[in-house]
Amino acid sequence: MRSSDRHGLYPAQGLTTRELSEIEQLAQVCNAYEHLDLKLNWETLKSRPTKLTNDFLYYDQGALVGFLAIFSFNAKEAELSGMVHPDHRRKGIFTQLYQAAFVECERRQLKVLLLIVEHISKSGQGFAEKLQPRSDHSEYKMVMGEPRIPESFSPQLHFRAINRSDLPILSRITALAFNMLESEVKWYTEAILEDKQRQYFVVELDNIVVGKLDVSISNQTIFIYGFGVLPEYRGRGYGRQLLAWVIQHYLTEGYRSFALEVAVENEHALGLYTSCGFAVTSRFDYYAIDLPSA
Repeated sequence: MRSSDRHGLYPAQGLTTRELSEIEQLAQVCNAYEHLDLKLNWETLKSRPTKLTNDFLYYDQGALVGFLAIFSFNAKEAELSGMVHPDHRRKGIFTQLYQAAFVECERRQLKVLLLIVEHISKSGQGFAEKLQPRSDHSEYKMVMGEPRIPESFSPQLHFRAINRSDLPILSRITALAFNMLESEVKWYTEAILEDKQRQYFVVELDNIVVGKLDVSISNQTIFIYGFGVLPEYRGRGYGRQLLAWVIQHYLTEGYRSFALEVAVENEHALGLYTSCGFAVTSRFDYYAIDLPSA
């Protein structure tokens, strides 16, 4: 069915070029209306699997007026992010989108939903409040202004892109950095080596990988995430040098836009990123909702 003929709720297994364009246009309207920076993970939306329902679209006489996305990065939880056109709010549209996503996550036997709401969004915060969730955590989005790169790097350290043999240590560092079980970190597979929009880097000391950093490239912006250093090597400046080296690497390739997210309470990381030229531009609150399947 053509989107011009649609009316009501449509679950999607993969998104067409036209649907992506409609979502982008809706996001622009919603962002402008509340001065937001909606978190929609565009590169993920562009590469959705076609056998799994991750996206829910709501149309009014052929026009996309509501959208909700499921982002599930591990076997326990899913993040939800969405929006409704300002002219179509208070009609129960987001409730329908949320209920459809809730049922899908129940079907997958996930344990927790994390509803992502921008801190300054009155409409989003109002909807979240009605669900009576528990506050899970908050993150700042930071964008780099003037980069602050050291003139030289420690000769003891070696920086490089990953290879196949690094996959196990990536999982271990991620689990330790983000308080997860190593068995829950399932995304560092050989498939990531073929993904041209994502790149992964490590720092070595005496041929031992001691830290890692992941990069996603979207719309000429370098998005930094998955940053971690093994506990026994923290506090020595290795993470700072890895971050600076990666920034310098992409500056050399012609990139000028860099962004990342950091937990609000992580004062050490905030200080590190600020010292490298990043500044806070927005804040996202994550609200947790337990699923009955848990």
